[in-house]
Amino acid sequence: MALNPVERRLLDLRALWEGFTGNPASRLLVWEAPGAALRLVECFFEAQKHEAEYTTRDLCIVLKAPFEHSIGYSRALKAALAGIYAASAEELAREGIGADWAFDPAALPDSAWGFVQALRSFGARHHQHIGHLAAVLMPAEVSDDEAFAGWLRRALAAEMPERLRLVVTDPVEQPRLRALAGADAPRILHLSPDIDMMALAQETFAQEVTVGPAGLFRNLLMALVALVEKAPAAVVRAKAADAFDFARRQGWDDQQVAVAVLVAGAQLKEGRFDEAIRTYRVADEAAARAVGAGHPAGQKLLIQARFGEAGAQLAAARPAEAARCYDAAAEIALRIPDLLLAVEAMRMGAFCHARQQDAAGALERGRRALATGGRLRAEVRGMTTLPVAASDMLRVIDAPRMTALEAIGAEAAARADAVLEAAEARAAALERTVGPEPFDTVEREIEAGRAASRVEAEARLKALVAGGTEPFRQAFAAGRALLGPAWPLGAALGASPGASPGEGTP
Repeated sequence: MALNPVERRLLDLRALWEGFTGNPASRLLVWEAPGAALRLVECFFEAQKHEAEYTTRDLCIVLKAPFEHSIGYSRALKAALAGIYAASAEELAREGIGADWAFDPAALPDSAWGFVQALRSFGARHHQHIGHLAAVLMPAEVSDDEAFAGWLRRALAAEMPERLRLVVTDPVEQPRLRALAGADAPRILHLSPDIDMMALAQETFAQEVTVGPAGLFRNLLMALVALVEKAPAAVVRAKAADAFDFARRQGWDDQQVAVAVLVAGAQLKEGRFDEAIRTYRVADEAAARAVGAGHPAGQKLLIQARFGEAGAQLAAARPAEAARCYDAAAEIALRIPDLLLAVEAMRMGAFCHARQQDAAGALERGRRALATGGRLRAEVRGMTTLPVAASDMLRVIDAPRMTALEAIGAEAAARADAVLEAAEARAAALERTVGPEPFDTVEREIEAGRAASRVEAEARLKALVAGGTEPFRQAFAAGRALLGPAWPLGAALGASPGASPGEGTP
């Protein structure tokens, strides 16, 4: 059976992978690609559990533990490895493989060396059933790029056998492992697979049978999306005319919005602000028709058009016009209701009024944003733009004092970074140390250093706020009540686990 476009890409990745595993000197593969393409890379590794043309005999274990510091990361990887093995016991039994690897994560150091020894132990027990054993590291978060790179260097120094490999993915939008380039050659291989996800999507759709108007329009829209990435705005607009007219003839107001927004984005990218504004207004008219026709997403389409025009107006240095668009979007969002969009529209409206030196207008919208955000669950608020809205209010009231407040946060963060840097140096010296106590001591030092930094920053913050005007103090108290003690200084002054939003207010 012929392979589909995704499978063909996976076959290409297999060729790259076998080039890496076929080099007996290589131990670490740094796979750098756009974020969307890295999802396909992850798919390749997950697919190795199955039989297919693009799979190998290699066992690839994907590990997504976040990296905060080396000791915690090493411990989390060992625990994850043990958990994955335990969870696979029934599957191994079905394959006639005894799930009898005896592994106690606490018996090995919480270090890169300790994790590599865990992998070696696993590989030694099951070597007859697999080709290469690969730990695929895809940390959900990395607190310090250099510390993570240091951990990888120490893992490389742990005398890995030829059949044991490490893989780490690196998003090209925010690369964090460029420091490894050229180091430890030839043990480290950097690969940037040529994966065009838009072309992949087009090929996938092209293989499907096109049925009726919806199928025809889908092909028109996919061609337009691909064009937006590469072609001038004038070419995009000319190509879009066919898709827009097709949607109009079908009475698809929502799809007319989609086409217009794509064109406006291309125009905005080239700095053709007035053209983009006119095109966003075309989208707005189509969205209004969708609302009139009872389309379930009509109101959100209206918001999309208003936000788009507002962004174009701001880019054209017309904050008053942008503010009117954001105000309209906020009212629509409240009608839906969509509180997240309402908060963002109010916040941006406040920003536009601050740009015009209209403090009263900015504060009015800022207060509305906070009041609207108060309707959200407490645990959700910090993941929205509410923290920015609250900080912007303080800046409008007393910009120099807010600058001083931000300096406190920056200094606290620098102290916290210094604590982690010292801990990383200690951890590096403990690589092969047996017993948990030395590692526990370093972690206690990290927590003590962070606590001291929080206490000092909080004391300075209280003094700074107390010296402000009554409106500044009230705005600060409102922000703390809504967002909790981590605001406005972030992790450097973060709440302890379980703290409620009202705790810690000066």
